[in-house]
Amino acid sequence: MSTAQSSYLGRGALRQLGEVLREASPRSVFLVKSPDAYEASGAQPLVEEALAGLETRSFDSFTPNPKWPDIMAAMEFFRRSPCDLILAVGGGSAIDIGKLVGLLSLQPAAPESYLKEGVEPSGPVIPLVAIPTTAGSGSEATRFAVAYYEGKKYSIAHEKILPSWCLVDPALTDNLPSLWSASSGLDAFCQAVESMWAVQSNDESVGYSKEAIALALEHLEAASTSPTRAARDGMCEASHLAGKAINISRTTAAHALSYTMTSDLGVPHGHAVSLTLGAVLAYNYGLGEEDCLDPRGAGHVRGRIEEVLELLGARSLEDGRRLIHALIESTGCTASLKAIGIKSPEDISALTDGVNTERLGNNPRTFTDESLHAMLRELHAESGGGDR
Repeated sequence: MSTAQSSYLGRGALRQLGEVLREASPRSVFLVKSPDAYEASGAQPLVEEALAGLETRSFDSFTPNPKWPDIMAAMEFFRRSPCDLILAVGGGSAIDIGKLVGLLSLQPAAPESYLKEGVEPSGPVIPLVAIPTTAGSGSEATRFAVAYYEGKKYSIAHEKILPSWCLVDPALTDNLPSLWSASSGLDAFCQAVESMWAVQSNDESVGYSKEAIALALEHLEAASTSPTRAARDGMCEASHLAGKAINISRTTAAHALSYTMTSDLGVPHGHAVSLTLGAVLAYNYGLGEEDCLDPRGAGHVRGRIEEVLELLGARSLEDGRRLIHALIESTGCTASLKAIGIKSPEDISALTDGVNTERLGNNPRTFTDESLHAMLRELHAESGGGDR
C-alpha cells in the first residue's frame, strides 16, 4: 500500500467524499464515528448521502483518549464482518481508532504485541479515510496512532498508518464547544512549537511549523472565545500543518509530560501539553554541548528556539514564556499547575513517573530525574492559585 495521501482542505471539502469513495471503490465501509461530534458537527447528512448504496457498519462505542478495551471492541466488531475501507469521522480519538483497526485487525500476532513490543506489522492494512471534526490533533496527517493501555499511553508509528485520504472541512468545527476549541487549538500550537526544536526536525517540518504557529497566534483566541469563520478556517489549517510537521519530527517533552495530567486528572490533552510548554522552551534553551541530544549541536537548537521567540514577538526568553502563558489564558484555560490539582511534591512525582520516555529522547536537551523535577518544581512555584 502506498503511503501517499490525497488531501482535500477547505470549506466544502466534505462534499468530495463521494469522489473519494468512487476512487476507492469499496464494496463495504466500516464507519468509526465520534458519538457526539458525528451529528453535532453537521457531518452526518453529507456522510450518509455519500455512503448511500454501500454496505456500512458503524462503531461509536468509545470515549475520548482511546482506551485499549474500546479499540479491541472495535477490532472484534470489524473482524466479524471485515470491510474494504475504513472511514473515521470525529476528533483524534475516532481517527486513531480507525487507524488501529485498519492496521491491526488483519495482523497475525496478538494486537498487544504491536502496541507494547514494537512487533512489525506483516499482514494487509485496510485503507482509511480521515475526516476530522476538531482543529487540533492533526491525526489525519500523521503516521502515528495512540492508545491508553492500563492507564499508560502507547504510540504506534508506521508508514501504513497514514490515512490514504483526508478531508479537512472547517465547517465541521463551527459548532465545536469553547473548551474543545481551546484544548484542540492549544494542541496544534504546542505540536508546531515542539516540532521546531525536535531532534528529528528538518527544513520541511520547520516550514510547516512556522506556518502553523503564525496561524494559531492569529486565530486561536478568537476560535476559542468568539469564533468567526476566518478563525475556524485558520485553526483547521494550523492543525493540519502541525500534523504534517510532527509526522516528520514527532513531539518532545511537553507532550511527554502531558499524559498523566490527562489520564489521572482529566485535563484535556491539548491543555495539558500547553501547561509545561514555556518551561520546556526555557529548559531547552539552556542546553550545552554536553547535554545536547541533537547531532546538529546546541547552537542549532538555540537558533530554532530563537525563531520560535521571533514568531511569538518575544523580546526575551522570559517574555516568550509570558506570551505562551497569556495565550493559554486567552482561550479561557488556566495556565496554572495548581489549578488543575498538582499541589504537592507527591503530585509532581506522579507527573514525572508517568512520563513517556520515548518523547524525552526526541527532546533536544537531556533530562535527568533531578532536572525534570527541578523544572516542574520551579513551574509549580510560579503557578498561581486560580481556578478558572
